[in-house]
Amino acid sequence: MRSANSAAYALPSERRGLEGFIYRQVEIGAGLVLLAGTAFAVAALATWNVADPSLSHATSDPVTNAMGYGGAVFADLAMQFYGLSAVAALVPSVLWGVLLLSGRGIGGQKGRRALAWFGSSLLFAAAAGCFPPPPSWPLPIGLGGVFGDVILRVPGLFMGGFPHGAIAMILAIIFALPGLWVFAFAAAFRHRHAGGRFR
Repeated sequence: MRSANSAAYALPSERRGLEGFIYRQVEIGAGLVLLAGTAFAVAALATWNVADPSLSHATSDPVTNAMGYGGAVFADLAMQFYGLSAVAALVPSVLWGVLLLSGRGIGGQKGRRALAWFGSSLLFAAAAGCFPPPPSWPLPIGLGGVFGDVILRVPGLFMGGFPHGAIAMILAIIFALPGLWVFAFAAAFRHRHAGGRFR
């Protein structure tokens, strides 16, 4: 009978012995790094304060971000470029970390998955940018950040201005649906083979 720890140290069939053991430790380390980095990012975003000192805001005020100055800089950049979609952009890193720790692995096409990760984050930013920011929104850009505003300028050229109202809601769906499809590939939900590992 296999021990309880056998799943955590499952090895790909093409790697055995010392090579397989070392490869598994690298997978575990990469998974831990991804999860730790994501935890840092989430904590930084959760305690984001637009008044904190950062690369784009020079001030002598004390840092209020839970992750210190580094967290304040990350949160500022993430909110500036992605807006509220920054949280969705972090989800694949959690899933990758869990897959690596569990021994299932991300499988092949890592480069394509990374590109899909970036592509889905842009689509989510555009979808978020379709929603009007509330009066409390502290940034001079939309809810999708700079990326969302830039993408929405394209349909805006044909509409004579920035999308709003019902048209903006339709565009949000148009961006979100392919975003979810691309996200499924980026997060390694798609393209499994019969053995259970991802291609």
